[in-house]
This record gives sequence, structure tokens and C-alpha cells, in this order.
Amino acid sequence: MEKKKSKLRHIPNILSLSRIPFSVAMLFLARVNIYAFLVTYAIAGINDVLDGFIARRFHWESKLGAKIDSIGDTVFLLCAVAAVIWGVEEIKLHPSIYVAVGVIALVRAVNALITRIKFKQWGFIHNLFVKYASVPIFFLVPISILMKQVPNLLLLGMLVLIVLASFEETWILKNMEEYDMNMKSIYHMKKLKKQKRLKVNPAEGEAELAAMLK
Repeated sequence: MEKKKSKLRHIPNILSLSRIPFSVAMLFLARVNIYAFLVTYAIAGINDVLDGFIARRFHWESKLGAKIDSIGDTVFLLCAVAAVIWGVEEIKLHPSIYVAVGVIALVRAVNALITRIKFKQWGFIHNLFVKYASVPIFFLVPISILMKQVPNLLLLGMLVLIVLASFEETWILKNMEEYDMNMKSIYHMKKLKKQKRLKVNPAEGEAELAAMLK
């Protein structure tokens, strides 16, 4: 029974890894077969939600799993945007769209490099900004493929949000003392640092409380 449970713990990691080939397949299916693309896209999207849900539900979270999930998320996002660019033959994208996609890829690569150099490991921060900023892209991609039209301004706005979210990750990595891939935001990081500071110096906390009461 223990062996069986040990093997089951790998299910979230297997799901996260399988998202990578599904994401790459989308690039080829976007122009070849629209229905196959939509099915593959839906599977990759459900996979993205399912691996995290299963890991949390059964307490199978791990550092390796979080890293694989981050890589899968990045590949899925970039392939989804690339599928729109490649799949819509009559597409007319503003040059700024290509610039934004390039910036996202570059910043994410730099963040991975910073993590490797500073913390001696590979990975991405699971900040909430990146997660929430990516949600509108998920729905825009199939709509654009089906309509054979991309709302340039809307897509650019979504990509700019992801660029900002990626730079937030850079700021977190730069100011983080100990690596925590589950750091949610700059606000949460500052709050955690403050809590640690008050634990080391309780008198500072008492002084802040006295100032508030005045």
C-alpha cells in the first residue's frame, strides 16, 4: 500500500510534464486542423488546473513538482500565443505584439537564470500576478483561432500585464534572501520580511503599536 501511495505522488508531475508536448502540438494543429487544436488546447488547459488541484488535495506538493509546473505553464503560454500568430493565416498583428511576446520570453529566461545563479537551482516564482494575467489569454486564444481574427489592442493589453507580472518576479528574486517559489507577490514578501524583523526585534513592534495608538 505504501509503495502504491508513493507512486501515486508522481501523478501531478506526470500531468505537468505531459502539458509540454500538448503545448508544442498546438503549434502544428492550429493551421492543420482547428478541431484537433481546440481539443489539444482544452486538454492542456485542464491539465494546468488538474495537476495543482491533485497535488494540493492529496498533499503531494514538492519542489520538483512546482518547478515542472512552472516550466509547463511558461511553455503553454508561449505556445498558445505562437499558435495564434501561426494559426490565423490572414492575421495582421501590430509589431508591438511580437515585441511583447519577445520581452516575456526574455524576462522569463532572465528570471530562470537569476534563480540558478543566486539560489543554485532552476525554477520560477508562482506569483499571483502571472497566474491572473494569463487567464484572459487562455480564453482569447481559441476565440481568435475560431474567428480568424485577433483583437490587437486587447491582446497587447493582456501581454503587457504578463510583462509587468514577469518583472514583478524579477523584483522578488532580486530582493529575496531565501528562495521561495510560492511567494505570491511583492506585498506578501514585504509583509513576511516585516514579520521576521518584528520577531527579531519585538521592541520595534511595540513602538509601532504605540505610534498607532497615539
